[in-house]
Amino acid sequence: MYVVNAESVRAYPLGSGRGVTVRYLLHAGIGARRIQLRLFTVELGGFTPLERHEHEVYVLRGRLLVKGEDKEAVVGPGDAVFIASMEPHQLSNVGEEPAEFLCTKETGEVPETLKKRGEFKGV
Repeated sequence: MYVVNAESVRAYPLGSGRGVTVRYLLHAGIGARRIQLRLFTVELGGFTPLERHEHEVYVLRGRLLVKGEDKEAVVGPGDAVFIASMEPHQLSNVGEEPAEFLCTKETGEVPETLKKRGEFKGV
């Protein structure tokens, strides 16, 4: 078993987008072989890059505009969002406070940011 408090995990600036940090809570570096669990913070006026991969998102605080391939939705605390595999998507903070959301990513890889910094070599 592995237990971690999100506040004890380093927040990394996301390489693209604007005003976004990510905390890698669960990943292959600690033994999670199939799924990463990540905590994102999007500052006022910030946005994630336009990406294409499957996402399951759960909003903890703030308001986010989620843009998909042919639909947009404003979501807030308690909302869950599924974005299908390869659907283009982007999340933008449209609220009056930083927004936070949890999301999963199916991968057995150690996050590239952690590998580059030599923090995890894998399990």
